[in-house]
This record gives sequence, structure tokens and C-alpha cells, in this order.
Amino acid sequence: MHQLANDHTLWTVVERRNGALTEQWLSWLGVRRPHSVSLYRCSSPSISPRALETFFSLCTASLEIFNVTSCIGPGLHGNLLLRLIGQSCKHLTNLNLSWSGATDAGLTSLIENATGLRLEVVVLNGCQVTNEVLINLVGAHRESLSTLEVFGCHFLSSSCLEKVYWLCPGLKHLNIGQVPKVNTRCLTLMTSQLKSLLSLNLTGLQAVSDGLMDRLLQQCPGLQSLSLASCPGVSDLTLNSICSHTPYIRSLDVSGCKAVTDAGVQCVALCCRGLQMLDLSSTSTGNRGLAVLADRCHEHLHTVKLSFCHISPENILRLCRHCKKLKLLHLYGCADIPSEREIREVHESVKVDPLP
Repeated sequence: MHQLANDHTLWTVVERRNGALTEQWLSWLGVRRPHSVSLYRCSSPSISPRALETFFSLCTASLEIFNVTSCIGPGLHGNLLLRLIGQSCKHLTNLNLSWSGATDAGLTSLIENATGLRLEVVVLNGCQVTNEVLINLVGAHRESLSTLEVFGCHFLSSSCLEKVYWLCPGLKHLNIGQVPKVNTRCLTLMTSQLKSLLSLNLTGLQAVSDGLMDRLLQQCPGLQSLSLASCPGVSDLTLNSICSHTPYIRSLDVSGCKAVTDAGVQCVALCCRGLQMLDLSSTSTGNRGLAVLADRCHEHLHTVKLSFCHISPENILRLCRHCKKLKLLHLYGCADIPSEREIREVHESVKVDPLP
């Protein structure tokens, strides 16, 4: 059993959540030469920079994906990780340091030390990055970069993002949600420059409007995932544009868009038959929209979020009954929810939050 547990093929991809990390565990992991390491909400009160340096040196030839998200402790601070990655990880392609406390100092260290690095994915959500450093980072990896996420990076300006679009017109995945300085000009330029987008997150942007989304969707017919959560300028007209220009969309989030009603949901349900994830939380969606959704999108839907919507128990059961692939259903704030027994009678495995 010891020999089996230590087989290197079991440690190619390592993911750890909500755990405390020690130097001993880090050393043990490094010896196994992982290809991908993901740490979510972990803590590292006792890990020293030297232990981290040893870990990265052991993984020099193997580590390609490194993800540290919402971790706490000095050992997992973004700036330290960026410096060590730049010194050791010459084959890294995917880097995610969301909510790690990373700043310009760490990113500058990465740019200066990792001259041979070719990053494909850069995720810096919640980091304190500024215009000049982000442009330098994107410029250094413009030939390989396909994914950029800067959600909640409040220091970034519209002019900076416009430069990013010009540097990387082939971007496929972009997240600029909750970047408050994004304006209409920035989004218009994005529409004309980024025509290869597969996923786009514009959460919370005041500049988003129905007209702008219509132009964007016309230019990006291959879009598969779109988040417009809490965009006050989005209404049923945007959902109509989705039906007209991107009928093969798989994931759509319009939560918090009060002007989205049954009419828009019905249009999406009738046209976007491949839809897999739909978030309608805190919209004006009601029973008519949900009924059509249950009848027309039942083949692929696995996640539906209806929190704070006015939905009847009968239509909730209808959705569960028709959508056999449904895995997750959010009903927070819904006044009238069927009992767990009633849900289980029509769908045995769906996870309902909160459980009635």
C-alpha cells in the first residue's frame, strides 16, 4: 500500500482545500514532481521562504500549473511566490494568485527573473496591480497569453485595458469584472479587437448596456460563457441578442439584473438549447420563464440559480423532473420551496441550496 500510494502518477495533479500546510508536507510534495498544484483557502503559519524555495527547485522541470487562491499566512503571500516562481519555474504556463496580496513588486520580480517563461493563463483577481506593471506583464507574454483575469483590480484604468486588447487580440478568456474605471470606450474597443473570445466576465460594470452587448455579441459568435451579473444596463434586449448571435452559449450569469424578465428567459430557453449553467438570481424572472426553461433546455442544464426569484413549488418540481442532468439548484430567498421528499421523488441526486 505504501508503494502504491507513492506512485508518481497519483501526484501529477494535486489539489488541497481548507487545510494547514507544513514544511514537511511541502517537501514531500516537491519530491513527487507534480505537474499541477492548486491550493484553495489554505493557511501556512510556519512555512519559511527557504522551504518554498526548496519546493520550487524540486519542481523546476515538472510544474506547469500553480494556483494559490485566498490562502493566508506569510509563506503564501503573492509577492514571495512570484519571486520564487520567476527564479525556478521555467516551464510554468498557468499562474493563478487570486486574493494572494500580490502587488507590483512581486509581478516586476517575475517579469525580470522569468525571461524564458511563456505564460498562457494569468489570473490576478483581487491583486493590487497597476497599469504599467500589467502592461509589462502582458507584453512579455503576448505571444502565448490566452487567459487574463483581473477581477476586482481597482487600480487599473480603461487606457491600460485598451493597451492589453491591442497587445493580445487573440485572447480567448477575459475577466474584467468589478474594475470600476472601465468605461464605454474601453468596452467598445474590446468589441472591435477581441473577436476570439470564448468566455467574458463583465460583472458589476456600469458601462455595460444592451446596445453595446449587441455589438459585442455580433463580433464574438463563438462566445460560450458570459457573466453580466449586477450590470444595471442589461435587460431582456441583451438576452435577445444572445439568442440572435451566440445561440451555442453554455454558461450565462445575469444575476442582479432587475430588468431581465420572463420574456428574455423564454427567448434564451427557446434558442440556446445547449445551455448548461444559468444564474437568474435576483432578476424579475417568474414561473413563465422557468416553465419554458424546464421544457426546452432539459438536455444539458446542470446548474440553475434562482435565488430571490418568485417561483412556485410546482415549477421548481417541473424543472427538477425534466432536467435529468441537473446537479445544483440555488433557491436562497425563495418564499415557497418544495419539501426535500417532493424533490427527491422527481430527482434523486440534485443538490438544493438551501435544503428545504
